[in-house]
Amino acid sequence: MRRPVVPWGGRGTEAATSRAEPTSDTEPTSDTESTSGTEPPSEWQHGTRNLHVYAAAGAAVLVAVFAAARGAGAWSTESVGADRFYSILALLMLLTAAFGATFWWPAGSGGRRPSPSPPSRTPRVRYVETAGRGGTEIGGRRPVFGLLLAMVLCGTFLSLGAAVEIVVGNEGLPLVALVLALVAAVCLTFLVEVALGRIRAGSLVLGPDGIRLRGWFVESYLPWVSVRGLRAVDRGFPEIWIEGHGSAAWARRRTSRVFPFERLPAEPRIEVDSRHLAVDPVQLYRFLEFYVEHPRRRRELGTPAAAERLAEGPPFTADDE
Repeated sequence: MRRPVVPWGGRGTEAATSRAEPTSDTEPTSDTESTSGTEPPSEWQHGTRNLHVYAAAGAAVLVAVFAAARGAGAWSTESVGADRFYSILALLMLLTAAFGATFWWPAGSGGRRPSPSPPSRTPRVRYVETAGRGGTEIGGRRPVFGLLLAMVLCGTFLSLGAAVEIVVGNEGLPLVALVLALVAAVCLTFLVEVALGRIRAGSLVLGPDGIRLRGWFVESYLPWVSVRGLRAVDRGFPEIWIEGHGSAAWARRRTSRVFPFERLPAEPRIEVDSRHLAVDPVQLYRFLEFYVEHPRRRRELGTPAAAERLAEGPPFTADDE
């Protein structure tokens, strides 16, 4: 029996083992209907309109305006605690609206594109070394993750400050103060998890050996020899599934035991949420598709050639093969 592939080690890592694996000569396939090298996969071409996200962002802005009006005297000499908390609430609601708008838009799946068309995001790519081997890393969207941290920080100040004010101004320990203190504790725990590196902005690393996804709360790895194919999925946003064989040497783990927000699939599969990565979803799909269909080209991963190929954008071709 082959030993499980565990690229990170430590407790909490799960790996699937196999008695036999497909050889590297096996050509993976794509489950998505074939399209041109610059068009979105057929699953994404109908477009997606997340009206509930726009409505929530608009509601957050209205609450922010109301709270800002109530807390307008926060910076005056006669200000009271309520003014300060309304000001923090206004900032929190504005950050919430900004996070929602940035996280969900542009989705990159809004129907067929004019040809040629610019990508919705400029890819952020660099060389990294993982487990002694080089890889091409597509970075996470740091502005989005920064907005999330700012939201949690504002929530911490708002809930903790309100809890202290209620305790100071009342006899005993009101229940609402306990609830607010609990919310503050959750927010502080989240910030500690970020400081410890258990929650990160995430990245996708492609190397000659395999694919590693570092999500916000999970990690997952599939060697190229275990990759069965690629699938485009519309879940209200473009998502890419890198599917492995049933006997794949698949390693995965949760990096945060406190916040299990990202799911780990039950089958060998890496689920790439396009909202987390600083790259156009269609550009990323075609980039992955290229290396799934051209195994000999995987040796360039971790070199400037791979970064240049991604920066140039689709269609990706291998003229010398």
